[in-house]
Amino acid sequence: MERVRAELRRSGGFAGLTSHVWADSATMAPADAVRFVQLVERTDLSRLGQRAEARPRGADLMHYELTVERGGKTWHGTVSDPDIPAELRPLLQFLTHYSPGAGP
Repeated sequence: MERVRAELRRSGGFAGLTSHVWADSATMAPADAVRFVQLVERTDLSRLGQRAEARPRGADLMHYELTVERGGKTWHGTVSDPDIPAELRPLLQFLTHYSPGAGP
């Protein structure tokens, strides 16, 4: 299985909290690693990297800064609610709820 790494910084929302997640398929529980790699494979990161980085106004909106390393390439981008591409949402949800060491 291909190794994938990601870093996600999430900020905003009503409380204005920030969270920071690092994920590495090589150190995850096997089921989590498979799911993580599948989510990255289903996301066209090259297309997403071409999106304009406009931040909508609104203190309660969530903002996501994402870096993904896969196959020797790195993608970095920022997306914000409500303009998050549908294909990216499952990956953001997985990373948002991922907790290292949490296995089945």
